[in-house]
Amino acid sequence: MRPPTKVRRIRVRVPGSTSNLGPGFDCLGLALGLHNDVVLEVHPDPGEPVCETVGEGAGTLALGRENMLLRAASLVIPDLTRHRLVFKSENRIPVSRGIGSSGAAIVAGLFAANLAFGKPRFSDSELFERAVSLEGHPDNVAASIYGGLVASVKANAGCRPFPLKPHPDLRAVVCVPDFELPTAQARAALPPEYTRRAAVLNVSRALVLSSSLERGLWDRLAEAMEDDLHQPYRAHLVPGFHDVLAAARGAGTCGAALSGAGPSMLALTRKGPGAEKIGRAMKAAFSRHRVKSRCLVLPVDHRGVRVQ
Repeated sequence: MRPPTKVRRIRVRVPGSTSNLGPGFDCLGLALGLHNDVVLEVHPDPGEPVCETVGEGAGTLALGRENMLLRAASLVIPDLTRHRLVFKSENRIPVSRGIGSSGAAIVAGLFAANLAFGKPRFSDSELFERAVSLEGHPDNVAASIYGGLVASVKANAGCRPFPLKPHPDLRAVVCVPDFELPTAQARAALPPEYTRRAAVLNVSRALVLSSSLERGLWDRLAEAMEDDLHQPYRAHLVPGFHDVLAAARGAGTCGAALSGAGPSMLALTRKGPGAEKIGRAMKAAFSRHRVKSRCLVLPVDHRGVRVQ
């Protein structure tokens, strides 16, 4: 690695994501048009690394090595003190809400660090492998890296991403409640084993779902986004869970589910005024359970991570 003689800046834009999409537990991810912008400054002098955050998570995210940006960067640059690293992040992705904030931070940290000294050290596929090792599951990081709709398959050597082609009219309606749900808590709610019936139901739904999202078969989404593997066990963690789902489906043609591990709720539908109507219905349902929320109608990000 050639030492820098002046401050080097790498700019990364990375999309948030929603995962699972109902039956696609830990294997389906969709990149969203909601981004974090991160600048990595590589200084010529040595020093302890630091992270500066504005926007979502400001004042709560770690400033030092526990920050996910630096944890990811350490997988590319083992010695984080040889040249002082300063991450400056403008966050728009809500933290601990099931919209891929940790996955986005991991991707930003890896891709920025990969160009910290000029020539990239690792390929995109090698960075994907490192992202999965840190995140623990591939769906969010796959979407943030490759963009669009991505299915990830576990293989003997790790995970392989398979980008799909979501319909250009697809929109994600994300209702974000005003409370956090740590992923570890949501994971702890899951059972250690599942029945054969639950597995078969989810496989069949996931097959219909992936085809419907590519072909724009909007009327099939409601049934295709049903789930037996994680949502029944996490529903009690989100006040108004069933009412929000019912409100979304009653307001327009869509498929509705928990976004990632929650607590945000997701509806996938066709672009147009109907998407806004679904969002209002979801927000009203949360309000009836005394939960404040905000609703985002987001396009699909088809590009994935961008680096300058």
